[in-house]
Amino acid sequence: MKPNRYLLIVGLVLLIAAGVGLYKLGIPALFAGTTRTNEALVLSAVVLVGLALVVVLMSVLGIIYSVIGVADATQALALPEGSVRALIAFSLVLIFVCLGAFLYNSVDNSTVTPGGKATGITETQLADLKNQFVVAYEPARNANGSAQTDNDGKTPLYNATYFLKPNKDAEDFAKQIFTTLATVFVSVISFYFGSSTTSSAVGAGAKAASSAGGASGVTSPGGGASDPQSALTEVKAAAHDAKSALDRATDAAAKAKSLADAAPQAPSDQKLTATSDGDAAQKALAAATQASSAADQQVQVATKAVSDAATGSTDLAKSMAAAAVFKARDAVKQLAQAAEASATEAERLRDKIKSDTGA
Repeated sequence: MKPNRYLLIVGLVLLIAAGVGLYKLGIPALFAGTTRTNEALVLSAVVLVGLALVVVLMSVLGIIYSVIGVADATQALALPEGSVRALIAFSLVLIFVCLGAFLYNSVDNSTVTPGGKATGITETQLADLKNQFVVAYEPARNANGSAQTDNDGKTPLYNATYFLKPNKDAEDFAKQIFTTLATVFVSVISFYFGSSTTSSAVGAGAKAASSAGGASGVTSPGGGASDPQSALTEVKAAAHDAKSALDRATDAAAKAKSLADAAPQAPSDQKLTATSDGDAAQKALAAATQASSAADQQVQVATKAVSDAATGSTDLAKSMAAAAVFKARDAVKQLAQAAEASATEAERLRDKIKSDTGA
């Protein structure tokens, strides 16, 4: 337990040291700026610090899991499977939100920037200002309230306040960036969550296949319980064993019937016993026939499943097809055992009739 305690202490010390280092580098002062010229730098700091804090949080979780003894050494950061994918997806969410807010704030038209004022300008000069700025104007007035005119006494003069126009190129660029960013965001998030779902499904299929392979206690020579082709070979071998058992049961049942029919009429109990044993041998033959027929059907199922596993369009489809092969293999092995038991029973009854009748 001491090594875990030391690990926790060292991890906390490193995290505190990292926090102090960030503070000394002036990270708090970086967020104090509110001018537009500082917005891009603040955005970069928000994204980087946000990602750093997420990684720090994951590191703390990793340390805690290691201390309490539930860490998974086979996974990244010793966290449960899929944690790193979730971290990347969450980081992308953070980046998307920050960039979206930044772009919207950059092209927001609800506020305008003053450009300056002009007094006593003519209509021609006012028109030039309108071409370049957003202009608010009014007729110029003398101290006595009369309209001001140019030197010719006829041309009216104006007082104008002009403001900077929004940059249309910047708006278009922001729209393109946001559209591209949204597309990338949705694609990557879908990929990571889709990968997680597929991995879980494949893992479940592999686990089912492994369980199916382990149930029989037989390891396939080509690749163990995860090799469908080797499992198909075992299916065919077991079906052949069932067929061989059926042949033995057929021969034994035929011999038993022949001996029962040839049994002497007296004493009567001997004849009845031989007939009863002969009928039991026929029942054993019927059971062996049924088991062999079912084994042949499982061979067809396994053959189709192997083909599906090789040509499946998705990993999940391939995994489920492979599991079907292993399930068929176990079923055929049980059927072969049942056929063997029926053949043995038929042979026992044949020998019993032969012994009882002295044939």
